[in-house]
Amino acid sequence: MIRPTLHEQTMRPSAQRLRNRTLRSAAVLGFALMAATFTGCSSGPGAGIHRPSYPALTQSTRTYNWLVVKCQLSDAPNIPAGLDTKIQQFFGISGTGYGNITDYFHDVSYNHASVLSDKTVGWVKAPFSTANLQTGPLAPASGRAQRVAQCLNAIAADQLPDLDQFYGVVVINNVVQDGGACSVGQIPTVVRNKTYQLACLWFDPKSLYTAFAAHEFGHGLGLVHSFDDSQQKCGGIPGEYCDPWDIMSALGTYQFRDANWDWPGQAGMGGPGMSAPDLFLMDWLPADNIRFYPTRQGGEQTFTLRALSRARAGQPMVVIVPIPSRQGASQFVTVEYRQGDGWDAGFGSSPAKGAAVLVHRGNSAPSQQLSMLIENRNGGALQPCGKLIFTFDNGIVFHVTAESFNLADGSATVSMGFGTTGKFVYCPNLTVTSPGGVVFVKP
Repeated sequence: MIRPTLHEQTMRPSAQRLRNRTLRSAAVLGFALMAATFTGCSSGPGAGIHRPSYPALTQSTRTYNWLVVKCQLSDAPNIPAGLDTKIQQFFGISGTGYGNITDYFHDVSYNHASVLSDKTVGWVKAPFSTANLQTGPLAPASGRAQRVAQCLNAIAADQLPDLDQFYGVVVINNVVQDGGACSVGQIPTVVRNKTYQLACLWFDPKSLYTAFAAHEFGHGLGLVHSFDDSQQKCGGIPGEYCDPWDIMSALGTYQFRDANWDWPGQAGMGGPGMSAPDLFLMDWLPADNIRFYPTRQGGEQTFTLRALSRARAGQPMVVIVPIPSRQGASQFVTVEYRQGDGWDAGFGSSPAKGAAVLVHRGNSAPSQQLSMLIENRNGGALQPCGKLIFTFDNGIVFHVTAESFNLADGSATVSMGFGTTGKFVYCPNLTVTSPGGVVFVKP
């Protein structure tokens, strides 16, 4: 199986810049959902398996319009069988309801983001060959932006759309060689002597599955790689790509088989969703689904959290703990509950066997955006009765305890507070019963 290569970050736009862009009407998304209803009359892509969508917790939707350009290498005349249909279904309205890119971002953003790619151009003839993608300046990941620009400039003048109408461009070539983002966020792209601010992705025929493509779209939308604090080498610098619960750790994550997007010789893997710091940085967490730990008052606090895949309007999904630090209010800790369903269906392959409370450190400062899983001996995953104790930058100790999970309801009870001890939590696996029937905490 050819695995598309990953890229290192080259540019990081501020979260504020992403949030300040003009909101587009939600009508486009409504049309997409209506189209998904009609697709039920057809077999759909691949295995034709419908995916239930996450609830829309907002009607204030920002549309990220992407142009899809099909770019044929100059020495490769053959287009893989079925690729045109797969491109149309994976990116656009015709594939909604079956777990395509539009579905993924509708779900993980709870309808805050409509990532739509229904405008397609091509096949245009690229001014470079297969050999140019193997050696020379176009070959490495750093050459993706140049490849995208050259394919855009190869479009006939009367067929070139108004690029000011698009947030980004995804170019798909017809030879399996490389896939990934050009940068983090939008970058200047010169087309016919005019400079546009565009996010850009370069995909090959085997890039069209969410476990890979959603990660690269995440970069295009402004997200960087996620980390843990273990200092392990997972493919980048220490800690980088080491959060297997988060899509921004790329292909080292817990995924599930999505037969709708299989390709000959490659399974179309799906998921996972995004961890809480990513959602917070993108402003995709509804305010009435967030709770804050009152750091000034302190004291033990207990919360019942919905799994991110089982959201309900008004019910808490994430607890945010501002970090009392000399480095400013941009630092925070998030506590979330994740369960092995929806886009997190691959969590059953994790050591936690499907459900976990996760604690992350985040930073929203424009130049220091970060999502870092805080580790423990279970690989960062708290199970019922599990406790995580960690220290803030200023030396203050804090603890988070996963009290219990309700898998049927999709919720977990957690408690937290300063210090190493919290309230007593009855845990059958941590107690013993005396001959007289009295339950004691296990020594």
